[in-house]
Amino acid sequence: MTIAFRNIGLLGATGNLGSKILQALNDAGFSVTAIQRKGSTKVAAGVVKSILVDLSSSSDLVSAFKDIDVVISAVPNPHLDTEKIVIDAAISAGVKRFVPSEYSSNLETEAAKSLPIITEKINIRRYIEEVAAANKIEWTSVNNGPFLVPSLWISGFVGPNVKSKAATYHDGGNRLICTTALERIAEGVVKALHPENEAETKNKPVYVYSAVVSEKKLTQLATKITGIQFTEQESSIQDAIKTGYEGVKEGNQTKMMSFYIPFMFGEAYKCDFRDIAWNDRFGLETMDDAGLEETIRGWLK
Repeated sequence: MTIAFRNIGLLGATGNLGSKILQALNDAGFSVTAIQRKGSTKVAAGVVKSILVDLSSSSDLVSAFKDIDVVISAVPNPHLDTEKIVIDAAISAGVKRFVPSEYSSNLETEAAKSLPIITEKINIRRYIEEVAAANKIEWTSVNNGPFLVPSLWISGFVGPNVKSKAATYHDGGNRLICTTALERIAEGVVKALHPENEAETKNKPVYVYSAVVSEKKLTQLATKITGIQFTEQESSIQDAIKTGYEGVKEGNQTKMMSFYIPFMFGEAYKCDFRDIAWNDRFGLETMDDAGLEETIRGWLK
């Protein structure tokens, strides 16, 4: 294909999300090189080649990024100290664009920027904005709200738990938020780099989603599918924030996970980001209730 970006370097190519991004890039005709940690035995299927590097070595990364147009990071839980090495190496190698590992909920609000669980992603964003402003490299990030996966939506962390037959509602459970399947996130990455869109997505965050849901809506669909009459439990977003800060004080990662509750359902965090989503511009369809029901049925098989 005729494209400004053809050669892609992908970090995290064998992960849950990275493997989906790899597949989508391959399907779209990009030439993908997997940049993997030295010593890794995982196989990235369908890549042109895999390069094993010391991810803390600038010289290793610069060599690996030779002739690469775009570096995509799909590593989980990114940190500025490690991502900065990757970004600086990409700049030294002449890479045109960097896609940081965001894949998060709405990072554009002031409320979100104060959450300890996303401090590193915010710091990475600020750094890539800084180097882009100096015309050293371009960037595009892709964000998506919480993943549309069973480990979140039918496990009881939010909404229905099909095993315990209880449903948890935060501040009533009616707030609508955007949620996204891993495949849709991968589509968003590919669409952002497509020649029809790459100029428009330069130095911008891109938001995509699969469906709009609430805890009560998911519970109602789970009841329709399973016949379970869930015991309803009310929980407070403010209590979740309090627990999260207790976790920060104690160094307790489990308690810090409570910050994801306000990040998803707190009004100030705007996880219903349909007003800034790129779905229409990218030609991405939104899942209706029938599609959502089909997805949940698939989880429950």
